Amino acid sequence: AQILEQRGHQQGLKQGLEQGLQQGIEQGIEQGEQQTAERIARAMLANGLDLSLVAKLTGLAPECLARLQH
Repeated sequence: AQILEQRGHQQGLKQGLEQGLQQGIEQGIEQGEQQTAERIARAMLANGLDLSLVAKLTGLAPECLARLQH
């Protein structure tokens, strides 16, 4: 019974670590996509594109774009 309990505990730890790693990878990808969108938006704004058009094309909120302009 104790061996089964230990195996269950080890399996639970393994699953928790795998899930945490996957979540970390997904979060990193999302952050990278956000940074890329912001970099593109900065270039668009610097080249005179309208804020509402940049928001539409990048999917970034106008508030975020206003922050990028400063």
